[in-house]
Amino acid sequence: MMDSGTVFLIKEGKKGDRSALNSLFARYQVRVLRIVRLRLNAELREALRVQSMDILQDVFEHAFKKIQDFEPASDASFLHWLSRIVENIIRDRLDYVTAGKRSSSAEVSLDQSIILSNQRMHLRDMIPYEGTSPSQLVFKHGRMRMADELLLELKEPERELIIQRELEGLSFREMAAEAGKTEDAIRKQYARSFQKLTDLAEGTGLTI
Repeated sequence: MMDSGTVFLIKEGKKGDRSALNSLFARYQVRVLRIVRLRLNAELREALRVQSMDILQDVFEHAFKKIQDFEPASDASFLHWLSRIVENIIRDRLDYVTAGKRSSSAEVSLDQSIILSNQRMHLRDMIPYEGTSPSQLVFKHGRMRMADELLLELKEPERELIIQRELEGLSFREMAAEAGKTEDAIRKQYARSFQKLTDLAEGTGLTI
């Protein structure tokens, strides 16, 4: 089951406690932003004229509005729910642009804050303290960015398997149910994808 702290914040958020939602989203911001970046490749950013932080803002706005519909299940269920929101928002934006309905407001980067009713929740205030020095944090994030660049070299289905397993934290059983395949088939596909990522990492100094 999901950890008690996350369950508590979800319950308080459903009651309208914005500080609880702030803390809840802070727990997941870094991982959700990585998922956004892995789905929003250079081609999509150019087509949508949007940045990863814009999508992140939309994700948390949507999650705030729909939090009442979410029910905790497995430990990975909340992050998986946010990940599906990421996927839907990118798809909806692409459909909107493809239909030729892009508004002038979509041409510029949005302010990096989340509007909640008449209040603002700033993304910079949601960045969790990770218990590391600034130099360690830069190094850690630099290595994550390197790993993400390698992941973007994989085909989309391969990348999605790694996102689901390593970032969302889904079990192979949950991944199989999501894909409508057997657990054994998903394990094999994941192993091939991860091996391909490992091969790409050779010579970069990055351990996968």
